[in-house]
Amino acid sequence: MGAYFGSKATSGLCQAIIALMPPHDTYIETHLGGGAIMQRKPPAARNIGIDLYERALQKFRCTYPVELVHGCAHRFLADFDYRGRELVYCDPPYLKQTRTSSRRYRFDYEERDHLELLRLLKKLPCPVVVSHS
Repeated sequence: MGAYFGSKATSGLCQAIIALMPPHDTYIETHLGGGAIMQRKPPAARNIGIDLYERALQKFRCTYPVELVHGCAHRFLADFDYRGRELVYCDPPYLKQTRTSSRRYRFDYEERDHLELLRLLKKLPCPVVVSHS
């Protein structure tokens, strides 16, 4: 599978991001894309990948079982039944003005989308790791 725009696999950031992750039983990765982090991190007891792009989910491969969710990450996170040992990793599309490339994400984010996501993440009862560049 080719690298997705914004992929951490091509930037070499995977291990640095994984090293920041606290212990958890359920791992939730939003904006999955190519899933470079999920593919490289040790599996949790439950692993969930979320993306709006159905083709990304169809192409995603992992060496351990993963629940794939086709839908809105915001809605999923707001409705999830948290038990206390979850970790959420978010790698949303970056704001256009912060990008060095003129490429576009299939499902882009405007500033209001980032603000909505941040308000939601601040309310979650679990650790959150967010990629921002």
